[in-house]
Amino acid sequence: MIPHDQSVEDGSPGGAAAGTPARAPDRRVAILVLGCLMTVYQRCIRCIRATWGATARPNVDIFYVYGGQWAATSEEMVDISQVIGQPAPALADGAAWVGGDIILCGATDVRDGQPDCILRKRLIAFDHLANRRGYDFVYTVCATSYVDVDRLARYVAGLPATGVYHGALHVHDQTGYPFVSGASLLLSRDLAGELADSAATILSCYPETLPDDVVIGHFLASRHGAASPAEIARRIGGGLKATDNETFVMPYGDGSTDFVMAPAFTHVPNDRGYHYHFNSRRVWEMENFHRRFFSAPAR
Repeated sequence: MIPHDQSVEDGSPGGAAAGTPARAPDRRVAILVLGCLMTVYQRCIRCIRATWGATARPNVDIFYVYGGQWAATSEEMVDISQVIGQPAPALADGAAWVGGDIILCGATDVRDGQPDCILRKRLIAFDHLANRRGYDFVYTVCATSYVDVDRLARYVAGLPATGVYHGALHVHDQTGYPFVSGASLLLSRDLAGELADSAATILSCYPETLPDDVVIGHFLASRHGAASPAEIARRIGGGLKATDNETFVMPYGDGSTDFVMAPAFTHVPNDRGYHYHFNSRRVWEMENFHRRFFSAPAR
């Protein structure tokens, strides 16, 4: 379990060496689940806590991020005090309150009034996890995710320590920007920290309605891609290797399996993937997946 450490922070948006075997315990990984106070996503997070998030593993910690400003109390949303176990703190823009495995951000929780709140939540959490806690990798997923944590740890153990931006690759229809899907996005500490440090620039330079993962993709392509963003997008669209470095890398062919619309009988693990995407309205399918393939004492 993660020690309960309450604090208010100013998080304002503002591979192994050759010949040396990689060892999983050397890599500290923070799994960041994008939380939401809507009841359907709270059910998903309770499912995560009861399934793949229930077992502690060395050097892997799981965190849940929420927006803590202007928290709605409609019938479709739970009160934030039920999530953190105390009255909601007053949070300035970009600040963070941290309690145990909860990161409460100075941003709204849903897009009403702040269309870029998801981007803000991710950037604030990146600052806490990469810059302040010093995790080697930040792996961020949506709340409808099932993560095979053991396979994720083995995958990360073989990666270089810097420059990593991995996940399912896409090209945004409207802008033509290349990006990694935010449903399953792996960043090394240097890139996660740079995103956090550049938050003020990012928030001011991109339209607030542009999806958060698209913004992150274009920003990293502009700074770290081995080719221009347009060339990276062209390569992705053509099914080619996107870059000559560790940005825009599709792990194990895709790394993520989409079960959102797939019938339940097709929900089986693949040989090397570590992420499975489920439907938020059918959370019991994630529970059954865990019971069938991951809850046995020995796999």
